[in-house]
Parts: sequence; C-alpha cells; structure tokens
Amino acid sequence: MGILERRIYRVELLSPVHIGSGQRLGSADFAVLDGRLWRFDPERLAAALARDPRALDRYIQEGAAALRFWGEADRRALARYVRPWSGPPPREIREHIADPLGRPYLPGSSLKGAIRTALAFAALRASSPAQRQAWLEAVARRAEEARQRRARVKEFADDPLMQALMGKEPHEDALRALRVFDSPPAPIDALDVGRIRVAVHEPNGTLSWLKAPGEHVPDPGQAFEIAAEILRPHPRAALRVEVEADAFLLERDVLGPQERRARVREWARACNAFARHVAEAELRFGERLGLAEWTAFYRRLLAQMEAEPQAVYLNLGWGGGWRSKAAAEAMGAEAVRRLRRLFDLGKGDPFPKTRRVLFEDGKPTLPLGWIRLIPE
Repeated sequence: MGILERRIYRVELLSPVHIGSGQRLGSADFAVLDGRLWRFDPERLAAALARDPRALDRYIQEGAAALRFWGEADRRALARYVRPWSGPPPREIREHIADPLGRPYLPGSSLKGAIRTALAFAALRASSPAQRQAWLEAVARRAEEARQRRARVKEFADDPLMQALMGKEPHEDALRALRVFDSPPAPIDALDVGRIRVAVHEPNGTLSWLKAPGEHVPDPGQAFEIAAEILRPHPRAALRVEVEADAFLLERDVLGPQERRARVREWARACNAFARHVAEAELRFGERLGLAEWTAFYRRLLAQMEAEPQAVYLNLGWGGGWRSKAAAEAMGAEAVRRLRRLFDLGKGDPFPKTRRVLFEDGKPTLPLGWIRLIPE
C-alpha cells in the first residue's frame, strides 16, 4: 500500500493559456455580429432552431451568421459567450478543452507532460557524453527503421531516449509515482478568443511574419492570423491543482535506479531549472528582434523566478513552441543539429526560428502558456 504525499497548488496564469480540445470551431458554431464574436451553445441552439423551421433553413445555408435576424436577447439566451471583435470573422477557432458544461480547465495530463519534459531535460543534463551518444544512436536506429517501414519517422522515434530516462516499460515509468489531477473548471467568463500570429527570425537577423507556408512579410498586418480560445486570469477563476506523490513506490527498485527516482522527488526543482532555460532563450529571441512586450514579459518572469523560487513555473499547451516541449537542448548544439537532420526539423538557422505571438490591439504582445503553481 502506498504512502501518499498530497499537495495543493494555486494556479496563477502568467500569460494566456490555450490547451486544445482537438476540435476547431467553424461557421456553425460562431458568428461575428455587430462587432462582437458570438459563440453559441450547440444544444441550446439546436433546440431553438428545431422550433423555428425558417430559421433552421437559413442556418443550414449560412451557419450561425443567420442569427443576425434574431433579437439580441434571443441570441444571448443561446450564446456560450460574447466577446468584442474587430475585422472579418476568423475562418475557424481552436477550441480550448472544457468540461461538458463548456467551462475551461487545466488537464492533469498537460501538467504532467510538462513535468515529464523538465525531468528529461534534467536527466540529459546530468548524463555523460557517452550516454548521450548511445541514446542518439538508438534514436537514429528507430528513425531508420520507421523509414524502411514507410512509417511516420517522427512518431515514437524518441522512445529509446525517453525509455532510458524514465523507464523501459509502463510499470517501470518513474512518473507512475506522481499523479497530477485536473484543475476544477474556471467560469466561462475566463475564456477569451486570442489572435495569434507567427513571428519568424530570418537568417539575416530581421523579424518577419508568416503569411503562408514559405512566405514571410515584414508587416504583421498582412500575416496569417490564428484564432484560439484562451484562458485568461479572472477574479472568479480560483484554479487549483493537486499533486500526489507515492513515497512508498519511489523507494522501490521497480522504478529504476536511485538517481531517476530522486529526480521525480525533486520534480519542482527540475521544472524551474527547465523553465529558466526556456525563458532565458526566449528573452534573447525577443531582444534580437525588438519585440518589446515579449522581452518585458520574460524579464519579469525571470525576476519572479529569482524572487519566488518556492513556486513551480511551467509552460503548458499549444503556443509554447518546440523549445518548451523538447529536452534535446540539454545535449548541446551538435546533438540538436543531428536530431534536426533525422526528423527534418526546420530549414537552416537559427532554430527554432518561429514563435507564436499573441496580438492585442494589432500589436505583438505575449507568449502563450506560462503558469506558476504556488504551494498552499
């Protein structure tokens, strides 16, 4: 029987967060009417349309835009939320994960995934050059096997590395001893629709913006825009997460060598070391390209890490980019170059050259996905 050590953490959103549900909202789900974006509740909308055959016919032809003929009070009764919106409607909106009532939350699986990456980064930093070389060779062999089977090279190709770091079989996975629970749901009022564009660090050191695959423009106003539901700080969104460690299981050899189990015990410290690595690199990116608010955010974040090290800093979900999801930089620049060749990651330098940037009032502002966990 396990000896469980539970701890509750209060979640502070340091920048807007998007954790995708895997669904994209389309014209059947939302409409821009009178300078506002209306997202409708599908069940309430279906019930209302079933009572109005003419409205149903218009909806079939036009989607949710057909509701412009309805009065505002009637529309509000069907809306999940209404947000200010300027310009044409987005083609689609990336949906944030939510409970059956449409309330957004932070899934424990996303938090645990971020912890796993940080622990892998710590393990790679502590490994010897010979160990790193052996792991790289194993990854290269797996990638070649995938090519011969004409399978997707990137999928599961890093398994040898993660198995060496975390445990070969599921019952040996050191993170079995750490359980991270979903947060309670936040109110729907905490959801907004963010406008995101992709910044590109050109080889000559200048900033451009992605307009289409392979096409970059200097004017962000001409760039391709991504719309995504984002979770913002909200006075009624008292988000908390519970982390449970099985102290008994962490003493058992089945989870691998002592140093692996020790890293799991020190998961918070590993997360902060990895977060600092990511933040320092992203600060340099912002400074080189003159992204003022991006740079100011990372300076504040690093100062906060220094002043309040008892908190746990994580980057979650979609938007953080390659650096926040991969531990490979712990092995050094040459290892990263080899992995890029194996998996065809990016063309030329610098790498990674793109970042997703939240725009507010037409200006580039913040990265996505940063939170901190404050122990209670």
